[in-house]
Amino acid sequence: MRYLLLLMFWLLPCVAFAQTSNSPQPQVTVQTPSEDVVVGQPAILRIKVLVPTFMPSPPIFPTLEQENLLVRLPERASGPVSESVNGATWSGVQRSYRIYPLVPGAIEFDAQDMTVTFADPETNSPIQVSVPLPPITINAVVPDGARDLDPLIIATGFELEQEVEGPTEMQAGDAVTRRLTARISGTSPIMIPQLIPDNQDPQLRPYPKEARFTETEDRGILSGQRVDETVYLAQDGGEAQLPPVSLLWFNLTTNAVETVDVEALDLKLAAPKPAPPSAETLIRYFVWAAAAVVAVWTLMRWMLPRYQSWKEAREQAYRASPEFALKQLRRALHDQDLSAAYSALETWKRRCGDPQGYHNLEACLSKIGSTRYSADNTSKTPDWPNAVSALDALATSPKKHVQTLPPLNP
Repeated sequence: MRYLLLLMFWLLPCVAFAQTSNSPQPQVTVQTPSEDVVVGQPAILRIKVLVPTFMPSPPIFPTLEQENLLVRLPERASGPVSESVNGATWSGVQRSYRIYPLVPGAIEFDAQDMTVTFADPETNSPIQVSVPLPPITINAVVPDGARDLDPLIIATGFELEQEVEGPTEMQAGDAVTRRLTARISGTSPIMIPQLIPDNQDPQLRPYPKEARFTETEDRGILSGQRVDETVYLAQDGGEAQLPPVSLLWFNLTTNAVETVDVEALDLKLAAPKPAPPSAETLIRYFVWAAAAVVAVWTLMRWMLPRYQSWKEAREQAYRASPEFALKQLRRALHDQDLSAAYSALETWKRRCGDPQGYHNLEACLSKIGSTRYSADNTSKTPDWPNAVSALDALATSPKKHVQTLPPLNP
């Protein structure tokens, strides 16, 4: 009897396996679009699971997420379904996905398994099985008019707006903010490329912020916006420009390529103001200024008396020179002062050291004296021009050796 019980325990799993293997298995079907899907536009994909009894727990559906693909679940994505299979009514669940391809080409989903739990038709005990998904392929295409676009923007509406915060006439250290907002409808804002180009101007230091995306969905139609913002800090003086931005996009409503753009932003940058001197620099300047004042004061105190002495000695030497006597003689002749002329002539003769050769000038002065002091009122006018001519001849005569100004420090 004991051996019989052991044999029954051994055969029980085999019987259970045979019953499971003979039990009807869940059916999993996939419905994909029969036509090509435009890049960025939604494609409806449905996965349906049917079991012969009921599901004590919901099936585990795949995510279908992969690169260059957006997957969204619409409202009420999952719902109950029932169908007739071989004359029997099977029940189950169907889930709908909205698939948005982001690049053209065939999109193939990797092999995946679904976990389905259903009640055994005979015992109603839960049975959990793994059911492989059928192959799934979706083909994404680009409209003919949009094939040359780079970046690829396909939508029903697209607009670009620019905002500027801060002065366009800037001092060094001032900041200006450029904000570009692109609004798109008919597709995801992920399709919008970078809006603000990289800065190449060394006079501006950019501080870009991370792009902000906002996405909305209305009955499967995506829309949203992308906001790019960069703060520019002025570095040096001159002129700078934030370049214009222009984007081409394909309008699905008009089937034509259109353009959105914003204007360039011109900036005037003032040169940076010099930094105020530090306390150490001010002290150093003060020390140098004080030293310069002391040096100038010392130099003036030592040099000024010597300069005055040199100037007075020079003046005295000049007044004692033949040149000064000759100058005084010419002035006396010019002023027609006979007494001063005789006095200057004697002084000149003494300083020249050559008493010879003055006879013509002395004769002219004698005639002038005779004419001036003569009792005859009918006599001629004193001949001063002749005296001047005699002096000129005497001063320029090569036989005359006029002494030069003696040196200041012999």
